[in-house]
Amino acid sequence: MPRRRPWLIAPCLLACAWVAKAQLLTTLFPEGVPGYGTEQGVTVKSRARPAFEPLGVHAGSLLVRPVLNFSVGYDDNIFGAPSGHGGWQIATRPSLLMSMENSIGSLGLFVSADDIRYIGDPTQNRTDGAVFVGATINIGRDKLTLGAGYLARHEDRTALDALPSDSPVAFTVENLRASYATAFGRVTATPSIEFNRWRFDNTTIHGLPVSQKSRDRTTLRGEMKLSYAWMPGRDFLFVTRVLDTHYDHPAVGAVSNNSLSWQGLFGIDYDDNSVWRYRLLGGVEYRAPASPLIAPQTTAIAEAEVTWSPSGMTTVRATATRGIEDAAQSGLSSYTYTTARVTLDHEYSRDILLNASAGVRQARFNQTGGQQLGYGLGAGATWLLNRNVRLSLTYDFADIRNEHLPAGTVAGDYTRSLTMLTLRMGL
Repeated sequence: MPRRRPWLIAPCLLACAWVAKAQLLTTLFPEGVPGYGTEQGVTVKSRARPAFEPLGVHAGSLLVRPVLNFSVGYDDNIFGAPSGHGGWQIATRPSLLMSMENSIGSLGLFVSADDIRYIGDPTQNRTDGAVFVGATINIGRDKLTLGAGYLARHEDRTALDALPSDSPVAFTVENLRASYATAFGRVTATPSIEFNRWRFDNTTIHGLPVSQKSRDRTTLRGEMKLSYAWMPGRDFLFVTRVLDTHYDHPAVGAVSNNSLSWQGLFGIDYDDNSVWRYRLLGGVEYRAPASPLIAPQTTAIAEAEVTWSPSGMTTVRATATRGIEDAAQSGLSSYTYTTARVTLDHEYSRDILLNASAGVRQARFNQTGGQQLGYGLGAGATWLLNRNVRLSLTYDFADIRNEHLPAGTVAGDYTRSLTMLTLRMGL
């Protein structure tokens, strides 16, 4: 399998602000730490380039990859409001990935910080951080995977389902996970368990304090994945999950948002080692609320990723997801979240990489029938100066519209453009 570039992918994932929101935890996980990988295929952007990759610092079998990203740019609508208020943004993102691998297994540690400053509007400044550690242990043909992580993040009001808060809402997530993959001939069974503990800081809306303690929750998810390899690189998949969500500090007199959900998905993971790779899963989710005042919900869900490489210079990747998420607003227990995105990566020359993207996302609130609908466009260019330094220029545009939602529930309709120039240095 081609080697990937975790030193680059990890900070990129943590910086994807327009798609990341508190409930969509997988968008915040780093690449390169055992148990937390999210990169399914190798693309023009993610494949290895030995002449332009930092060598890292070697200490025996331990490989250390420090990276520093420094960005400056302009955000023309910081608050995601109908009447845009713009400002210059300066972002500093250091990260450190340590990894080692031998016949016993692998071990990885990822540490990062993300400091964003707005010139002239310090109320929007924030500093985020993350620590992840993971390990794999080979037990014959079986593999045990363990992971633990801690995230300190902020929720922007520009995200879907975000509160119209005066400043970003701080939250933390503690994550523990374990899985065990065992093979029976062509069948591989992978049971796993994951624990998450969410904690939200209080905020203000129009200057008035608003408690966020009722959003604190603990989730426990059990999963069983079965794969049948009818040919090398081509598997049938069956995934079933049970998710228990418990709100730890419910508001007095409010309806409980506790719930128990079941998911069942069936699909295919196909890699022909040339032009196409796709992973398609479709199924159903049933959510049973603890409160009799909230109706049970059944909805179709999906997870899809298709990668097309028409040449060694170009990769097109399409992703889509659909599922049920917990709502941030009091009185709205959940919403159905759907997102789709297409990304084009092109190697213009061996040291110039171009990319473009288009995406759509929808949050349909199950209690009110209202929705938020948005689309986004992006483009960028990266100049690989040498193996240690690269320069990127990116532009992202987002448009969000609300339909049949009570005033003040979420931020209003808005458009937003973000242009950033980023210098990335790695050893």
